[in-house]
Amino acid sequence: MSYKTLCTRDTGYHADTVEWCPIEGFEEFLVCGTYQLIEKGGQKQVAHLGEDNVSQFGRRVGDIQLYQLEQLKSLTKQGSYCQGAGILDTKWYRVPVNNKAVLGAVSAEAELKILTLSRDEGVGIEEYSSTVGQDKICLSLDWSHSQSTLTCVVSDSKGELTLLQCSEGSWETRQISQWAAHGYEAWIAAFDRWSHNVVYSGGDDCLLRGWDTRTNCTNPIFTSKRHEMGVSSIQCNPVHEHIMATGSYDEKILVWDTRNRRTPLTSASPGGGVWRIKWHPVTGNHMLTASMYSGYHILKFINCQGSCSLKKTTSYTENAVLAYGADWCYKNLANKAACRGNNDDTNTSREFIIATCSFYDHILHLWEVCI
Repeated sequence: MSYKTLCTRDTGYHADTVEWCPIEGFEEFLVCGTYQLIEKGGQKQVAHLGEDNVSQFGRRVGDIQLYQLEQLKSLTKQGSYCQGAGILDTKWYRVPVNNKAVLGAVSAEAELKILTLSRDEGVGIEEYSSTVGQDKICLSLDWSHSQSTLTCVVSDSKGELTLLQCSEGSWETRQISQWAAHGYEAWIAAFDRWSHNVVYSGGDDCLLRGWDTRTNCTNPIFTSKRHEMGVSSIQCNPVHEHIMATGSYDEKILVWDTRNRRTPLTSASPGGGVWRIKWHPVTGNHMLTASMYSGYHILKFINCQGSCSLKKTTSYTENAVLAYGADWCYKNLANKAACRGNNDDTNTSREFIIATCSFYDHILHLWEVCI
């Protein structure tokens, strides 16, 4: 399958996360989060995400950069927001709140940052910030798929998960619960898309765990040791119920049926530590990955009569010096996808726009792929 680079942008600081807005009327907006260590003498220093042992030498700084897609072929920067501490993860809330698109972000200074985007008079941006804890780095967040309450989960460098409820308007947060989930860094936390009371987490202790947030989370509802190194990515399929994928530093992707957590349905090894997994949001039949040391890959997911497989179809390796962020663009996505589920197995190719970011060379890529 072919791809074409549309444009690149220099993000200044190291780039580690990209997220296209899924809200109707805002789909042309993209955010890129940055993170960089600044030494006490003012010089930049190389540091991996989540490294606690570098804080004595300086401060982790960064921002959220907002870009707008122009004519489906270029990105225009609209500004930098939430400037200060380095940003390690960003997630858009999946539905509008008071006609606004809402973005959550977590920082190296244990903050949950909220950015709201409105189009009442042009493009309006509002920023809010609250503290999740002390002496730790927030590593990931995810929003619950329940539309009754604005609830998010945050994972951190101490191996803890924090469940927070956000109030509309003031965007103040209230801690619902906090618990020790992993013995080392909790790299990733994600809600089950089909059961909003269930949270999954992955840690540097090589464990994948599930939690029922209706309990005090003293004990996980399951623990899997199938990954051989730290678990760094988790995402449920948005179309196929009970299907979930996990990625790890062991360079493997495992696909699970959440009703049977003992044995994965299938696996793939795209190369490099798998830092992020993004299922295609409309068909659920392709998977986009940011694989740290081997670039960005698209894999086709085949689920036919109980037999599952993952096949790598496209690799984008241009300017990939530590691949951390990747996402599908939602602009015209539903029209281009044409079909949902497994009914897209036709000979008709469709073009999709993707954004990816490379950490050490601080480059944001916009590219188009035909799948």
